[in-house]
Amino acid sequence: MGNEKMTTLSDFVNEKLKDRTPTQIIVLTIGAAAATRVALDCFGDGQMVKRTKQAVWRGIRCFANPFISIQVKKATKDLKMPSTDGEFKALVLPKKSRSEAEVLELVRRLHADLDLSYEDGGFSGTVYHGGRTHTNFINDVMAIFQWSNPLHSDIFGATRKMEAEIVSMVLHMFNGHLLEDAGGAVTSGGTESIMMALKTYRDWARDTRGIERPSIIVPITIHPAFDKGAEYFNISLVKVPVVAATGRVDPVEMEKYIRYDTVALAASAPNFPHGVIDPIEEIAEVAFKHNIGFHVDCCLGGFIMPFLAKTGRNAPVVDFRNRGVTSISCDTHKYGYSPKGTSTVLYRTKDLRSYQFCCIAEWPGGMYCSPAVSGSKPGNVIAGTWAAMVRMGEQGYVECCDKILHTRETITTALAKLPYIHIIGEPITSVFAFNSNTIDIFQLGDGLKKRGWVLNNLQFPSGLQFSVTMLQTQDGIAERFIKDVKEVGDALYEERKRLLAEGKRPPVGATSATLYGTAQRIPDRTIVKDILREFLNTYYTA
Repeated sequence: MGNEKMTTLSDFVNEKLKDRTPTQIIVLTIGAAAATRVALDCFGDGQMVKRTKQAVWRGIRCFANPFISIQVKKATKDLKMPSTDGEFKALVLPKKSRSEAEVLELVRRLHADLDLSYEDGGFSGTVYHGGRTHTNFINDVMAIFQWSNPLHSDIFGATRKMEAEIVSMVLHMFNGHLLEDAGGAVTSGGTESIMMALKTYRDWARDTRGIERPSIIVPITIHPAFDKGAEYFNISLVKVPVVAATGRVDPVEMEKYIRYDTVALAASAPNFPHGVIDPIEEIAEVAFKHNIGFHVDCCLGGFIMPFLAKTGRNAPVVDFRNRGVTSISCDTHKYGYSPKGTSTVLYRTKDLRSYQFCCIAEWPGGMYCSPAVSGSKPGNVIAGTWAAMVRMGEQGYVECCDKILHTRETITTALAKLPYIHIIGEPITSVFAFNSNTIDIFQLGDGLKKRGWVLNNLQFPSGLQFSVTMLQTQDGIAERFIKDVKEVGDALYEERKRLLAEGKRPPVGATSATLYGTAQRIPDRTIVKDILREFLNTYYTA
């Protein structure tokens, strides 16, 4: 370069701005920052492709919407909810009172006519214990607290005490006791627990970092409660693809999506679709490195993961021992064997938890505060949850965990030997999923349903999911399931070979005439949402 003077970046900028006034420079700086933010919102993290697709389909729907609406109506016209043909329907408030005996008879008849029996263990998840002795015990406890409302803690002190102790017990399960200031709250279910965590991170980001519309990064396998919470609380949910071979998100890939408005990461232990556990320890380090939150969704595995190692099995660390984990959701009403309607959300610090609370100081009716969504809430389910946990104890949960995992291992080992079945990922808890490259997996599911098995249909990719519960640990049930899968699967496999021999193309993957098989082939997901809305309309048809 000789004696040539090299122009530094600052020299270059100063030269270009020498004729600008300070006001102009300030305006240009603000404008550039605003333009950068808009560009990131519109085009960052794959948003350009996503928004382009949405714009194209919106344009198509503008012209095709009348036709699409007709097709949606046709597709849903036969949707019906189970009902009875009996004379009595309570479509309006009855004019006259009825005796207790008469109403009890109506209730028993509805239960007998419309509810499927779960005691033979044919359902994935749904009822997680189901034992009659345990059920009767919980019912006895709940009857004592039938009218208890923890909102009035000065009146119903017992359920207030129980609620606080539920939080304390679950915090200990996730090693929150090792921290100086961990806290938590009881909610009505996993969805509320997750939504409260999202609300907490939103408000924390607003108050501490000035971020009005934050983003949270999650795997595509994360529970839909995150989508729901993002819609409710105006949060941008950024979804990261998972590794196809494992079903787990890649922490390195996840880190690439972090941007100026990212306030938290989230992952599952395990996830609902495939029952695999995201690499919590590695993701926690990413969150810690960037000084952002990290929520572990342990709703499904909340009473499995803490006891996994105590059964003698290898267990990843998914709790507060990871320095980057700042919150955890854990359902008590699944493998905690409590009555439906309770869950917990845990926080690394009470200060972080305070962003979940709602406190109103200006109401003429007095000062008001509540820890979660509900104001009034049923104290009886809190009492039932406390009683279930105290009755089971660590010993009981470890024993149940071991039985469930042994049953799941028995099933997945047997299914993996079938030539047309592929177990997705490497499940190590109670949940597993499987698909097939040779037979129509939904036809297999339909065949199993005829034999009394109700599994969960999966999409992207197609598959069937089974959450093993205590009901499947009963003698002979796992063996019956394996036998039924083999018999139905063998028939489909042989039919495939016959069609191939005749030069015909057999159905592979999601080709059966089912909701999932058809829905996956619809490129515009707003059409599928229209179908789902019709389903919900049907749900509320008496």
